[in-house]
Amino acid sequence: MRIALSSFTFFLISTLTQPAYAQTFGGVGTRAEGMGGAFVAVADDSTATYWNPAGLATGSTFDFQVSVAKDARVFVGAAMPVMGLSYFRTQQDTASATGSLSESRQMDGSGEVRVRPLTTHNVGVSVLQTVAPGLVIGTTMRIVTGGVEGLESHTTFDVDAGAMMSVWHMRFGFVGRNLREPEFEGELGTVLMKRHFRVGAALAPRAAPAGVHGPFSLDVDVDLTTDETPFGDRRGAAVGGEYWLAAGRVGVRVGYRWSTLGDVDRAVSGGLSVKLPKSIYAEGQLTKPHDSDEEQWNIGGRVTF
Repeated sequence: MRIALSSFTFFLISTLTQPAYAQTFGGVGTRAEGMGGAFVAVADDSTATYWNPAGLATGSTFDFQVSVAKDARVFVGAAMPVMGLSYFRTQQDTASATGSLSESRQMDGSGEVRVRPLTTHNVGVSVLQTVAPGLVIGTTMRIVTGGVEGLESHTTFDVDAGAMMSVWHMRFGFVGRNLREPEFEGELGTVLMKRHFRVGAALAPRAAPAGVHGPFSLDVDVDLTTDETPFGDRRGAAVGGEYWLAAGRVGVRVGYRWSTLGDVDRAVSGGLSVKLPKSIYAEGQLTKPHDSDEEQWNIGGRVTF
């Protein structure tokens, strides 16, 4: 489709010029989070509308899923290999103080940092286009309504774009999110959702009777851009795997994420899927951060065939 090609061209020529205090990548999807967020080169279910829209071309004939996670995060999506529809609710932390941050997460000489969540509601339509055999590009066009806690919210428009190349059992993914860099009102001025770029590589053979996602997937993802968070700069990386047992009736996954800029945001994840009758799957996921006792979780159900 022409709209996919034009959006992807914009994605390639976009430049990274403005800093932001509100951007993290992840938190969406039970499978993806169970693999530690290493999903850009797998992205073969309806959460590809978030992780890498081009991955829809490598997925099942139909996938519909609903999941809820900690902090009232929600994902609802339906997808086929040519398009996808999705709604997701996310939260990102924003800082409401100036100056440098100490390791105790306090402003040096000026008291504690106040952190407020930026909550966004996203309704998206994803479209794909095959460029060459094994190479697909895709875009997700989103209506975004959001605001910082306690402040006025507003509605804007944003675009995500991605590419997926498949060679033998290997997949290579490339995604850019928030290409229009939507802005919201913050306590100290404008809060910008910065463009975010990530690449991934995966080994993902598919064979019957291991199910639509089996027998296994191994993925490594690396961010190409740096997040400016309230607690320091972060450039994420993740590695994860998924293995399907009992002829595709049970899926287990594990993952690990970290920052390549320092000892921050380290966490280990695990997840489980159980196939029920009529191609229904029940899924759950748990993430344990290294520097926090607050575990993150995600549960959901989906229909896939």
